[in-house]
Amino acid sequence: MFYNEKEISLCEVRHGESTDSSGSLFENQIWGIDEVCRFTSYARGTVYNLVSEGDIPYRKRRGKLWFIPSEVMKWLKGEL
Repeated sequence: MFYNEKEISLCEVRHGESTDSSGSLFENQIWGIDEVCRFTSYARGTVYNLVSEGDIPYRKRRGKLWFIPSEVMKWLKGEL
């Protein structure tokens, strides 16, 4: 998955997190709940609530939650 500079820049501004300090975040094509929490600055409980309400895009496999970074970014932008 590749991100253009505009998307990365938007994420840095929106979440105050540099991709340099979290470079591994954007190297992964799938995120677990910890990566989503780190990217969004939401608490785990908040992300679980968003999942249970069906507000955030996610996948569930073998009892674990998985998130596609591009979908999370679109969701944050209000595109999903």
